[in-house]
Amino acid sequence: MNIIYLCPEMLLPANTGGRICCYKRLEYLAKGNDIHLFCITDKGSDAQYLPELEKMCKKVHLYNRSKHKLNALKNSFKYPYACASRTLPQLRKDVEVIFYTENIDFVIVDFPQMLMNISPQIMKSGKVILGQHNIEYVTMNNISKSLDNPIKKFIFCIEAKRMESFEKKIYEANQVRLYTFVSSDDKAFFEKTFRMKNTLHVPVGCEVQPYGKANGAYNIMYFGKMAYPANAEAACDFANNVFLEILKTLPEAKLYIVGKDPLPKVKQLGERFGNNIVITGTVDSVEPYYEKASVVVVPLRHGGGVKVKVLEALGHGKLIITTQKGIEGTDFIADKHLVLANDDADFANKCIGVLTNPNSYENIRKGGYEYVKDNYTWQAIIEAFEQTLIKLKQETI
Repeated sequence: MNIIYLCPEMLLPANTGGRICCYKRLEYLAKGNDIHLFCITDKGSDAQYLPELEKMCKKVHLYNRSKHKLNALKNSFKYPYACASRTLPQLRKDVEVIFYTENIDFVIVDFPQMLMNISPQIMKSGKVILGQHNIEYVTMNNISKSLDNPIKKFIFCIEAKRMESFEKKIYEANQVRLYTFVSSDDKAFFEKTFRMKNTLHVPVGCEVQPYGKANGAYNIMYFGKMAYPANAEAACDFANNVFLEILKTLPEAKLYIVGKDPLPKVKQLGERFGNNIVITGTVDSVEPYYEKASVVVVPLRHGGGVKVKVLEALGHGKLIITTQKGIEGTDFIADKHLVLANDDADFANKCIGVLTNPNSYENIRKGGYEYVKDNYTWQAIIEAFEQTLIKLKQETI
């Protein structure tokens, strides 16, 4: 098949949940299809990753959105900034040229923020697939409620309302051929709220690594994009309310907070806790930190979609301790596949238990790993997705 694939950010390095998900979908789709990738970047240095993407794709188009910030601000009075800042006239023209000259079968758009780059004619073609990683306006609304800063709260509240209006217009137009969801909960919410049935659950997958022995070090890891408010809030809450208690019992314990663009309040954790907390910032690979970690925590209270970090860690054979929010939209079972913490005290006690007596949690660690290996490999997930696309193509013919 000939496929146009639109992504809202550079896919490499694949060091955030969204990037990992988009990159892996691209990687496996590209094995049997011709992909025309359209990707928005934020900085010129992103071009260094172009050769790797070109190995997979028939053609890669990169667009730097930093050159269009003034227009984005003007348009954000009418549209959500997340959409306006990613709407680029040249990108839209190039998509249209490729669509009509390359006999395109499908246009896969990751995130609704990218839809303004699709012309009305293409939208009506019956070939647009919209990949939903969250219900965006719901996620933004949840973020606004969680923020303490009144200015940021107001901005996110306005953005959430504009995003809701934008999304509803898309859904009411009923021009998208298929909506895909990484979360079964989001899929169910969407079907009930908007009375849509042209949906498909395409879960997040993972690359399963060889299963190894439990790491005996007192190392804890939390991974995520630290510019994202929900991740930053989770990191700070965990450090100040959970890790502080852990240190009273295990003063040599170490917390690795791994993720790009940490907010100032995250960076301050490194100053406050000294050598006990390592703030990595952007990393080329998360692998060295998985090797160090004895346990991976996902202490989220807010956010949407499936947490890629949960699947990634399980696929690395790591024991996970998380909140109910951390397993939202998945079928993982507490005490069978991972460990669930009810509150801060429970979180601290379970971390201490895992670090000091890992053997007592070995069945859970192995159970999570085996379940992911049997049900969540990227190859199996994308093969199933491809079969759906083939059926849709045949229906069109």
